[in-house]
Amino acid sequence: MNSREEYEKKLISPEEAAGLVENGMHIELGGAANTALIIDKYLAKRKDELEYVKVGTFIDLAHYEFLKADPNGEVFEWSSGFLYRPVRKTSKVLGPCVFRPNLYHDVPRIVREFSKDYDPIDIAYIVTTPMDKHGYFNFGLTCSHMKALAEVAKKVVVVVKENMPWINGGYDECIHISEVDYIVEDNEMPVPFIPFTPPPTKEDEMIAENILNAETKDGRKLIQDSSTIQVGIGGLPDTVVKLLKESGYKNLGVHTEMIGDGTLELIEEGIVTNDQKKLDRGKSVFTFSLGSLKLYEYLDRNPEVATYPVDYTNDPFIIAQQPKMFSLNQAAEADLMGQVNSEQMGLISPTGKLYQVSGTGGQLDFVMGCLFSRDRQGFSVLAMYSTHNGTSRIKPILPPGAAVTVPRSMVQVIATEWGVAYLKGLTVKERAIAMIHLAHPDHRDWLEKEAEKLGLLPPNYTIPAGTPDYVLYKRD
Repeated sequence: MNSREEYEKKLISPEEAAGLVENGMHIELGGAANTALIIDKYLAKRKDELEYVKVGTFIDLAHYEFLKADPNGEVFEWSSGFLYRPVRKTSKVLGPCVFRPNLYHDVPRIVREFSKDYDPIDIAYIVTTPMDKHGYFNFGLTCSHMKALAEVAKKVVVVVKENMPWINGGYDECIHISEVDYIVEDNEMPVPFIPFTPPPTKEDEMIAENILNAETKDGRKLIQDSSTIQVGIGGLPDTVVKLLKESGYKNLGVHTEMIGDGTLELIEEGIVTNDQKKLDRGKSVFTFSLGSLKLYEYLDRNPEVATYPVDYTNDPFIIAQQPKMFSLNQAAEADLMGQVNSEQMGLISPTGKLYQVSGTGGQLDFVMGCLFSRDRQGFSVLAMYSTHNGTSRIKPILPPGAAVTVPRSMVQVIATEWGVAYLKGLTVKERAIAMIHLAHPDHRDWLEKEAEKLGLLPPNYTIPAGTPDYVLYKRD
């Protein structure tokens, strides 16, 4: 039987694909731009005829129909590896019980080992490109851990989208029709894209300027010519990209978790060349993408890029091999000792429950990768706004229930609108002083008093005037 004949034999409708789900099953719907939303639609309609179905997702770009149909999880027990804006309302009501803590680079291994031994996956619904002439489907915009899911699931259903870009990869970016049980053609749900990026805030611009102005004591910038960079999506990364374009940087490389339109701008300007990288020379490397249709068109079958599973892109020891590695991620809050929370708010909700807003994702992966950098020139920057609705996001200590996404022992550089500080190697006293320098001026006196109460500063201690060396840049 040739590939086309096998394709026709395995082809079923979306309704039939959702009909494969039985009571007590564990199914996975994928994530990010490769979430099987067509299956979600028809699965929700079966709510009254099913009992106890476990549904896994990650990087949630939609408020799922099955959650709307069953908001209390009486039928569908939902869990996510990284929550995103559309599902945060559900997370706030249900609590962090819906979250699967993980280091993103470890997810393929978790799938292959934990799913095999403790929690078998009955059906993996995996969004792909159309099949090529060799019988292969490509995972397109989200390589991540798709191949791992396909390897362990009892049944594999590929959900084909005509407009999914085919992205060249290093490995595990494709699945052959012989590894597939059923095929669904999704002609209803377009590939998710971001039509425009909201303009940066004044705070974004201040933080970005601070990061590019910061210098170590020996005169090194955090980003240098020939640096390999990892930046995400949003106002702050986009502002950093804009300043990189304006500042004459050259020969940058890209090794990142997610590639977005900001990175594309650097490529188009000739600022990203990837010719100084130690691994994957000449290629921008990533594990998933979200952005505009222009970005997707650029990525489609382009030999200048390579998608890999996340256990390669986010492996700290792969990251550590990149020259002058620079990583930028955002945090929600931090305390005076340098503990960083980027994912779970503490006991501040009227419901009295903890509030999972996102996940660890790849933040700690890239922090570790820069920390272990082979050339000792890696910098991981954790950026945060100093206030939220007038309240300081720099706390004396993290509030009860707040997650520690990055422990103080691994934090390297923290940036706010008010400055940039290098915390690695500092005592708790020095960290407290640095963080107070980064706090909003309205909250510095309060933080200093609280630091003394907690023993972070000695009794009757007054922070000296001037800026210490470990505050790499200060904005007054």
